[in-house]
Amino acid sequence: MTEPKFQKELEAFDRKKQELLSVCEGKFAVFKGSDFLGVFDTPQTAYEAGINKWGNVPFLIKPVVKEEKPHQIPALFLGLLHAST
Repeated sequence: MTEPKFQKELEAFDRKKQELLSVCEGKFAVFKGSDFLGVFDTPQTAYEAGINKWGNVPFLIKPVVKEEKPHQIPALFLGLLHAST
């Protein structure tokens, strides 16, 4: 059985979450595997740092927030936009 995408990154984030919340809530943390790159002010700067460090490979950019709110896309719910997995 294969591991879900970003499983290692999400586990690494969870281990560090309380520490990150205490010092940089509202910023964006970057992980690849269990490697933590750092925290950045915007998703764009987080992305650029990840690209500079690891190149064009998958890595996780995760907002440092107490509780995540799901993003809702009204066009998707109304059937105006279709998503596939």
